[in-house]
Amino acid sequence: MFNNSAEFKRSELVQLFGVDNCHNLPEGCTGISTDTRTLLSGSLFIALHGENFDGHDHIPSALAKGASCVIICRDRLSQYSEIPCIAVEDTLFALGELAREYRKRFQIPVIAVAGAAGKTSTKELIAHCLGTKYNVLKTEANFNNRIGVPLTVFQLKSDITAAIIEIGTNEPGEIERLSEIVQPTVGIITNIGKEHLEKLIDLDGVEKEETALFTYLQSSGGIPVINIDDERLSKYTSETTIRFSTYQSADIQSSHVFDQELYPTITFSDGVEAFATKLQIIGNVAVLNSTAATAACYAAGMPLSDIVHALADYVPDTPHGYARMVVQHNKGVTILNDCYNANPESMMIALKTLSDYPSHGKKIALLGDMLELGDAARGEHSAIIELASDKADMIIVFGEQFTEVAKETTLTTLIALQTHEECVKKLKEYVKEGDIVLVKGSRGMKLETILALWINAY
Repeated sequence: MFNNSAEFKRSELVQLFGVDNCHNLPEGCTGISTDTRTLLSGSLFIALHGENFDGHDHIPSALAKGASCVIICRDRLSQYSEIPCIAVEDTLFALGELAREYRKRFQIPVIAVAGAAGKTSTKELIAHCLGTKYNVLKTEANFNNRIGVPLTVFQLKSDITAAIIEIGTNEPGEIERLSEIVQPTVGIITNIGKEHLEKLIDLDGVEKEETALFTYLQSSGGIPVINIDDERLSKYTSETTIRFSTYQSADIQSSHVFDQELYPTITFSDGVEAFATKLQIIGNVAVLNSTAATAACYAAGMPLSDIVHALADYVPDTPHGYARMVVQHNKGVTILNDCYNANPESMMIALKTLSDYPSHGKKIALLGDMLELGDAARGEHSAIIELASDKADMIIVFGEQFTEVAKETTLTTLIALQTHEECVKKLKEYVKEGDIVLVKGSRGMKLETILALWINAY
């Protein structure tokens, strides 16, 4: 899916990586590839390596498929010195450098989307709205890391008139690096929350990491879009920022009312005009994400009336297993499918949606572990169980972290299970027509497997 036609001349590669590091280069290459399975003839192949793979092992295959040049680690040069190659200290960094250089060729609006929760949904909303005015490139799925972002940048072509690129992090320095690669003209951080605490440690670490996007924008003359409802983000406002809020005065302010099924009608105002629309997505998360998306589009120069009109037409993709807060109905049971991913922030929002959603029957929360929380994991899982006990009639937890915490509670409404199959069995026993079930957990928990087994069992 990441095939591209990004062209680099030999002179450009030499200038970027240095003449002493370039060996036997062709006149140029067309396409940048990190995967020999999809590599096209004439491409430059980059031999990435990680804990469980080494792209250098696939260089013979890349050459056999017509790669015009390869980028290798310098310590492997003796092995590949006779082929067209570029030797570097870090092939992942080199991938980013190529993308950073390529990005400079396009003078278009580029919106970067960061934050602890809601990035992908906000990105999709922005892309939908801008897509009514521009030919848009957007990040596919959540390919928001140091591999996915450069490969997205290489998708830029002459007919693309705007880009929305999601940037994520799980360790210090990633947002800074991705900002350098993307060179956004507008940047938005949805919120600061507890994410990837294994390496970011605490909220101070998350704030420092995420707001590297604002630091880049301030130095480059771009526009930061600030969620002033977030206490940690509100302090970054300045004369050059666009502020947004769901309840207080801001450059883009929203207010809302829900219908009985939690579909919001939102009024958006820029202080001069106000426009109302009903969304086809549900809950508080819909309000938060659509307000953020509106502010980002507004910062990119789109009229508020056009943004609001576009929001009314937005319908999320039909879920294929996992989804982001999508309502499904099966045999009289309402399912809140939100098993795309989870951290404490998004888990709290999902539980509030479950609590608020109308139901004639019981409310059940099926929760999977929140991963990558480091030393904070135990406390955060305990807090979510406590919150869930106030929002749901029954709590089913799945995963090592939730199971350990469950051992210490006397809640009679809490059940800890060990396998997908056990969860399905319990749902079949307990859930009846009229009930509502929230399914929420980190991507690694694969809760969509439970959903599929359960639904197919009816």
